Amino acid sequence: MLVKKIAISLFVLSLVLTCAMFAAAQDATSPSATAQQTPDPQQQQEDKLKLESKAAALLEQVVTEAQALKLPENRIRVQIAAGDMLWDKSPARARGLFADAAAILSQMMVDVDRTDRNDMQALNQLRQDLVLSAGRHDAELGYQLLRSTQPQTENTVNGRRFAPPSQNALEQMLLTTIAATDPKVAYQKATESLDKGEYPSALNRVLAQLLSKDEDAFKKLSDKALSKLNSDALLANRNADNLAIGLLSSGPRPASTSTSTVSDTKTSNSPRGQTPVLSESAFHDLMDNAVTAALTVTSLGTGNNNFPGGPARRALGQNQQNPPDDAQVRQNNARMLLLALQNMLPQIDQYLPERAAAVRQKLTELGVGNNANMNFGNQMRTAMQQGTSDSLAAAASTAPPQIQPRLYQQAAQKALDEGNSDRALQIANEHLDESGRKSIMQAVDFKRMVTTVSPEKLNEIKQKLAALPSDSDRVKYLIDLSTATQKDNPKLALRFLEDARNLVNKRAASYKEFEDQIRVADAFATVDSKRSFEIMETGIAQLNELLSAAAVLNGFEVEIFKEGELSLKSDSDLIGMVARYGEELASLSKVDFEHARITADRFQLVEPRLNAKLSIVQSILGTQPAGNFNNRRNQNNFQFVLR
Repeated sequence: MLVKKIAISLFVLSLVLTCAMFAAAQDATSPSATAQQTPDPQQQQEDKLKLESKAAALLEQVVTEAQALKLPENRIRVQIAAGDMLWDKSPARARGLFADAAAILSQMMVDVDRTDRNDMQALNQLRQDLVLSAGRHDAELGYQLLRSTQPQTENTVNGRRFAPPSQNALEQMLLTTIAATDPKVAYQKATESLDKGEYPSALNRVLAQLLSKDEDAFKKLSDKALSKLNSDALLANRNADNLAIGLLSSGPRPASTSTSTVSDTKTSNSPRGQTPVLSESAFHDLMDNAVTAALTVTSLGTGNNNFPGGPARRALGQNQQNPPDDAQVRQNNARMLLLALQNMLPQIDQYLPERAAAVRQKLTELGVGNNANMNFGNQMRTAMQQGTSDSLAAAASTAPPQIQPRLYQQAAQKALDEGNSDRALQIANEHLDESGRKSIMQAVDFKRMVTTVSPEKLNEIKQKLAALPSDSDRVKYLIDLSTATQKDNPKLALRFLEDARNLVNKRAASYKEFEDQIRVADAFATVDSKRSFEIMETGIAQLNELLSAAAVLNGFEVEIFKEGELSLKSDSDLIGMVARYGEELASLSKVDFEHARITADRFQLVEPRLNAKLSIVQSILGTQPAGNFNNRRNQNNFQFVLR
């Protein structure tokens, strides 16, 4: 308690000094003192080329060092990242790196223990990263790697044999990836799939790309797809259902929108912001086919093994031994369509008003017409997609009582982020308890204070900061104050950052405090980058200690090392923080490349050192890796494929 009082006293004293310096700081920041010369474009280009040359040299160093890594998955990660970044400058070299990664991965597929779910997930993720990274640059190479890394061995779990997982999901991801970079190849692949009686789930995205880039190919592909999505096909094939629902969920193209600009149009209710690709007439016809198929359902059934979330999803072996007959398949598919159409009742009312009553009647007959939970879920999805304080408040008004406070708190915070302090206070006063109101009112006070910093306000700022419950809160608002005063009074802004630095200049006692160090280092980047690197070096020194301790505890309290090497598949918070420091060094490298590189070398272990350097290279070369679709904790994972 005494230590805490002393710390707060020192903090307040620091702010008093800030107040005393304010007038002098203003005098020192006259327009003549802060005037900036207009950058020379030619010099900027020369500096950019020099920086890229340094980044390329650093990448070569990383590739060489990675050859000494023990774990094949670690080497694969480096090869994928390096191949991705080298493609534009040296396609042949990049192909070689992708090929080497595929060869190692194929051997790992042979050697892996297929009863180990974690190992299988890690290999599948590696395969996904490899195929999508290569496919983005060369579609045929992506398909070649997809085939060459397909596992052939059956799995055996508890004496039961299972076929290797279907590569259809990854193939659809690949098709989505190449649709953005090579629409013609995507058109060819999608057409081939349709001709084979398949219904590629990526078709919506392929059509969206073709719509703005090749109108003739778009018309051919959309006509072919729609001709195959009749009501009988929807009843017979689950993949046809999924494709139809995907096309319908994104809605029709607005009638007033030309095909050349529609790819930029997103519907607020479409999943993941998909582009609507169907004309209104095509939307009407496909919706009619879906309704016709859905209305053939006779009951929701109790043995719905094929329905999403049904028992067979958890018992694949039973489903393989007792596959449903044709009648069961058709009923299962009709059920899926009907429940999907429940989310589209407004569109049915608009485009098929003569059939809307029949759909509602069927939903009522089956006991799902007034599903309060689903209706609330739909409203929540809309609120999240719109992302406004009003949409969140509207969703909160109909939410179950136990989650209303949390939603109203989010709505009030969102209003504050939108710059509408009055609306934030209104939501807080009308819907939050005393604690929630106090939190929002405090945030509003600081928001207003940050935008009106003046000599008269500094004493008030000092008092409010000292009254905050944690150093983390003080750090946040000191950074905001610095940002607000940077233009008019850079010396005062720097002083605010020094106060924030004093708060984080200690051993972190939690990952939150590590994150605060990164935030302060980032804030110093354009003001005094030397301070940024000093903060980063302190944090890395402590991370080295934690990693050493984790190595001792590996197999007991933690599991982040494998064969004495930091494993990439770990999703621990420690590995996530190591990755965050690498990301921040990547950001700082644009300010001082050499200092960032030297600071990365302060990691004692080779794995975080290489990861940080790869992050630096990627930030300079501007390479964006293929999307990671399945890694739910991607933001916390230590990955050599850069994010």
